Amino acid sequence: MILRRIAHHLKQQQWTAVLIELVILILGVFLGFQVTDWANERANRSAEVRHLEEIAEDLRADAEAFERISAAAEMRISGIDYVLGETRGVTRPSRVVTPTGESFDMPAGPPVAAADRTTLLGRVNLVRSTTGNRTGFEALLGAGGMQKIRDRQISRQLQVYYAQLDELTAITVILRQLRAEGVATGHTLGLSAFGEMDPDKLTAIVRGSPAYSAYLRTSREWAAVYLSAVNEQRQRALKLLADIEAYLGKRAR
Repeated sequence: MILRRIAHHLKQQQWTAVLIELVILILGVFLGFQVTDWANERANRSAEVRHLEEIAEDLRADAEAFERISAAAEMRISGIDYVLGETRGVTRPSRVVTPTGESFDMPAGPPVAAADRTTLLGRVNLVRSTTGNRTGFEALLGAGGMQKIRDRQISRQLQVYYAQLDELTAITVILRQLRAEGVATGHTLGLSAFGEMDPDKLTAIVRGSPAYSAYLRTSREWAAVYLSAVNEQRQRALKLLADIEAYLGKRAR
């Protein structure tokens, strides 16, 4: 319609009318692009909020899981410390040196209560783990990737967090392989993986088996590495969760 009017005004050489119609046309096109950009921006921001809310929910679940895993790792450490203390008189070195050359103070688990000493095998072979809750992060990647997150700090934290989660999974694989080898060694000594046993009988068997004692020492070291990694990842989860909640709170205002 407007192009028809412009053509008519041109034929009539009505230059003022032509100019007005052109201004209206250009303004309409410009406003159309602006409305489209505004709609796209609003959709992107809505998607960002939705993805971050889903990731925040995953992080809450991860933090709770890491707390349970940390408690289990401490139980494993305390069980091994008890058995080694009874068989060798020494529970642990003061420092742990990781495969990457880093070192930290050797952690200690809670003392094993007298009522729990018949379940020492269950403690020393306990490995709890998680691959993390990735639903929100995977949905973000599937919807276009990290560029949907405007806050560069949060974007970076997300990448680090899920990369470290993969590293944690790799340590879990080592722990499970080590446990499989230790359980196999235990079978040759008449020890089950998680069965109840008189603690004095267990310590007598371990005292006479350098191989099983070495398994416990190695398992103790890896459990300490795992505990440290789990606690660090839990702190990352809580920090990232707090930053996401603060960012969403600012957007809501």
